[in-house]
Amino acid sequence: MNNTDAMAGWLPFFLTAHNGQRQVEWGYMGRERFTEPFFLDTLQRLLYRQFNHLFRQQSGLDLLLERAQSHPGLPLKGIVFHMSRCGSTLAAQWLAALPDSVVLSEPEPLDTLLQWPAPYSNTETIQALLAALGQPRRESDRRLFLKTDCWHTAHIDRLLTAFPDTPWVFLYRNPVEVLVSQQRMPGWHMVPGTMTGHGLHPPDELWNNPLGNGAWILSAILDQAGQAMKRHSNGLLLNYSELPEALENKLAIHFGLDLNTQDAETLRAVAGRHSKHRHAEFKPDAAEKRAVADTHILELADRWLDKPYRLLEQLRLDDATNLSSKPSFPLGTP
Repeated sequence: MNNTDAMAGWLPFFLTAHNGQRQVEWGYMGRERFTEPFFLDTLQRLLYRQFNHLFRQQSGLDLLLERAQSHPGLPLKGIVFHMSRCGSTLAAQWLAALPDSVVLSEPEPLDTLLQWPAPYSNTETIQALLAALGQPRRESDRRLFLKTDCWHTAHIDRLLTAFPDTPWVFLYRNPVEVLVSQQRMPGWHMVPGTMTGHGLHPPDELWNNPLGNGAWILSAILDQAGQAMKRHSNGLLLNYSELPEALENKLAIHFGLDLNTQDAETLRAVAGRHSKHRHAEFKPDAAEKRAVADTHILELADRWLDKPYRLLEQLRLDDATNLSSKPSFPLGTP
């Protein structure tokens, strides 16, 4: 980081549109890190600071594109797509514990950009935004990871085209378990009408049925992931049932992580904690969620989600069979 750079330590907080003009709203972060479970958590903390109340800056997209040339940021070494409520935040926190990595977990500016029409949201702008967000936070930082919102799987082709050589993973889970979680605490994508900007348009019959609307959205996400596995290389499917062990014996290998013994011990400690409540232990809850699923959830899962889920499972198991003959080594092995 160059102290003579007037924009050093600044990053895009928001993308906005005023009178047809697309703008970037920059805020100051300095050398602080993204350590919270979500980008929004970090953003809210920074927004409370008086400096960012008084001195946030605005620019056009041209500055974003110019800085991508002069300050290209860290190389993107992995993308985490997911179904929601399936261990993706645990994966992001696990990656964030690496001593040389920056993790962007569901960054709001990317969500805005993906909803903008062409030419504002072209490949070059997507790359430039990730470059601005993915600046090194420490002298030791060498790589960047992105965890998308679950509905960004609707844009998986655009993102993988923008970063064609980057390995990626799709995390998913038994649909009944996901619907139980969403019934208890609905996510934004469960609200009818919220996903139209991402090209997701459930049938009109689900307009007054938020859980049914969400089941349709989740089915579209699973379908897009299955198609992407067939169209794009460098993909890996991970089922929640494989966590947390798969972070070490599958994800690390897929993302090319060369970890020493100390790194491995630190990451195992992270994998043993609850991703959103750091002082709590990670405890699989699949059986409990399946046990409390009501008839409505079972019917929705059967109607919308069973088929795409089974197709993903078949792809995952076929891939595991193909890889079973290859040797693997635990993390920390010399």
